[in-house]
Amino acid sequence: MSNAVETLERALGECREGYSLPGAFYSDPGIFELECDAFLKRQWFVAGHQSELPNQGDYVVVEVAGASIILVRGRDGELHAMHNSCRHRGALICVEPKGSVRQLTCRYHAWAYRLDGSLQAWRHMPAGLDKADFGLVRCGVATFEGFIFITLDPANAPDFSTLTAHLKPYWAPYHLAECKVVHRETYHMQANWKLAIENNLECYHCLPSHPEYSSVSGFVRADEKISPAAIEAHAVHRAKLESLLAGLGMPSERSEIRWVGGQLARAGIIPLSEGVSTASKGGEPVAPLLGELLAYNESTTTGAFGFTSYLFAANDYALSVTYIPRDAGRTDVVAKWLVRADAVEGRDYDLDALRWLWDETTKQDKAIIELNARGVETRGYRPGPYAELEGQTAEFVSQYLRLMRETARG
Repeated sequence: MSNAVETLERALGECREGYSLPGAFYSDPGIFELECDAFLKRQWFVAGHQSELPNQGDYVVVEVAGASIILVRGRDGELHAMHNSCRHRGALICVEPKGSVRQLTCRYHAWAYRLDGSLQAWRHMPAGLDKADFGLVRCGVATFEGFIFITLDPANAPDFSTLTAHLKPYWAPYHLAECKVVHRETYHMQANWKLAIENNLECYHCLPSHPEYSSVSGFVRADEKISPAAIEAHAVHRAKLESLLAGLGMPSERSEIRWVGGQLARAGIIPLSEGVSTASKGGEPVAPLLGELLAYNESTTTGAFGFTSYLFAANDYALSVTYIPRDAGRTDVVAKWLVRADAVEGRDYDLDALRWLWDETTKQDKAIIELNARGVETRGYRPGPYAELEGQTAEFVSQYLRLMRETARG
């Protein structure tokens, strides 16, 4: 680990404010391990939605930053998250990605655990050992609008309610807790997780890389200053939207960005293009309106939770996106689409139409992020300056470097 710290210190010495990171940050395995220890294990990750675990014993396995986690609905209805590693000799307990069980049993030597992770049964163990000392290693669990968050290090993670309390007005109109997950997709990226996050936080790349998304998102052409007319039209459209949302008692601006324990939480309202109902192919509705919405209002709501978890809600569907760091050069992007719980596929929504825009956009992101990853690993890579449209990316890098400098200082 001392070599990793030395590599980190050298890389920190090469950093320039307002520039992308030196190459070691995107490829060095030692720096990745330092990230995991320094702050990734304290991050709150979106691990699922309550609709995925409706009954006692229902479970899913979540892979996060080198850890395998069992997320299960307990006998008391509570949610429990535990490391998927038997306390005997470490074998995986849940091999299937999801299922339903009465208890958690390790098939190696048949150690059995209750749904809350406490050890229930073992065989032929020495006298003097206490079962209470050998329960599964627990993680932190919290919920927000029906979404389930976990942290690997609950003792050092920021207080979840403090982190998210200011966001409730932005998500309340959609009644996301009453939605259901209807599709899940995992995109495997051959790229460091920070390259994926940097891309996610800016739309400087949207016009050249995402023609479909740009066509339904009027702010793209305005931000790019395509023409004075485009800027003016978007400003007028935004003003109308803000007035409409105010009349409905809904927020119309970005929330306060709250930083707690090195993690951020924010939300904001983004206008669609004028005349566009939802974020879809052609902007046409794809599912029944969510929650208390009575009509399409040409807006979407977006939000971030820490560095790795993001929510999106159009008027008729929602999407969660979680970036899972696998190692220094691999990142999984887990996307889940949600609709009203009473919506019926084939009658109320077509799954292909529902997922089309974000599936297409994420595939495009995968291509350019992997292109980025290949480039930063070459000898000719030199960090470059961020553009005016990359402000959130620059802020992410600044906060990341603050955490890594604290790590280097010990």
